[in-house]
Amino acid sequence: MKIFAICYYAPPKLTPQAIQIGRQLYHLDARVELLHGSDPQFADAYDQYPDFFERIGSLCVPSPGTFFKGFLHKVARRLLPLYNTIPDSLGPWRRRALGPALERIAASGSEVLVSFGMPMSDHLLALDIKRRTGLPWLAHFSDPWSDNPFHPNTWLEHRVNAALERRVIGAADRVLFTSQRTLDLVMAKYPPAWRARAAVLPHAWDMDNFAGPAPALAPAVAVAARPGVRHVVRHIGACYGARSPEPLFAALARMLERQPNAFDTVAFEFVGHVSPNLLVSDAYKSLPAGLVRMRGQVGYRESLQLARDSDALLVIDAPSKLPSVFLPSKLVEYIGARRPVWGITPPGTSADLIAEWAGSADACAAPDDIEAVTRMLRAGMAALDGAAEQGGPEAVAERFAAPRVAAALKAQIALAMGRSAS
Repeated sequence: MKIFAICYYAPPKLTPQAIQIGRQLYHLDARVELLHGSDPQFADAYDQYPDFFERIGSLCVPSPGTFFKGFLHKVARRLLPLYNTIPDSLGPWRRRALGPALERIAASGSEVLVSFGMPMSDHLLALDIKRRTGLPWLAHFSDPWSDNPFHPNTWLEHRVNAALERRVIGAADRVLFTSQRTLDLVMAKYPPAWRARAAVLPHAWDMDNFAGPAPALAPAVAVAARPGVRHVVRHIGACYGARSPEPLFAALARMLERQPNAFDTVAFEFVGHVSPNLLVSDAYKSLPAGLVRMRGQVGYRESLQLARDSDALLVIDAPSKLPSVFLPSKLVEYIGARRPVWGITPPGTSADLIAEWAGSADACAAPDDIEAVTRMLRAGMAALDGAAEQGGPEAVAERFAAPRVAAALKAQIALAMGRSAS
């Protein structure tokens, strides 16, 4: 099977898309040519697969940036309602990449086209290629497109995004989503025949594939400095926007008011960037020194080691009025680390998986219910102080193992090829 894949974010860029899609392509038993970009705003810290581009063919097309530059760019953003937003800011990259993509497809004899969004420009580029080559096409969505509740749009932006999404889903031979709730949300507005071409492919974890010696771990100075600390609970990943640690801070402060020694044996550590504006609340400032540590961003392999060395791992999601459709890739990696998982997440996909892993709905609490968060913390603390400090059922972990997910992706690609041939 000769695959031409489009994924703007690729290793070694440390982004969720590069990590998850790079992992699936790395384990895919096929010949893959990968068209990707090069974005200097993200660190080259995804160091799990130093041999990635020895196994995967690379076609790197650097982004030319925005269509307008300098002052004209600022004017266009103010005066042109769709400029640099539909479906994202990568329109110029998409146009630059089309020619090299067609040349590489012809030279490599690629048999099938696979695109991964986000960004959704990957799918629009694939649509152009599909129209020019007639190749079978599988479109993979890590997030919803026009239905994404965390991408607020004007009515015009929403209408254009919905029209573009419809073109992509209508033309693709196979469509994949990372959760059943996402599939149901997106495909509800399309004909049943289109829905029949859609399937679920979850994220994957990989705790075993490394090339070269492991990096030395930086010492957790603030955690170790607190006397009596026996357990470390970590959140690994960025906190920004609506994905805020404030529910944790508020719950910790409330519990300490009721029981000043409630957390004498536990420390919480955030590994990754936390927006400074999320660390100005009265609740955060009231916490005793050393209870919560901000470690900052580390290399990816180091983050996996920190996950495995944790006593429990924390998921924090944005609040949602409706059941959440999102499956965070970090949650799947937590499960791969075989550690207990605590969730500050609304009802929905994440909460269901955490409850399945923990064997109890008590492991989750909605971000906008601080009293529920305190109950979740209390239950988690009791488990840490007891005998059981292991993760959940092995069958759940194996469901997300990288070789298994990659094999499922290959099977879905084969279905796309079969539909196109028929």
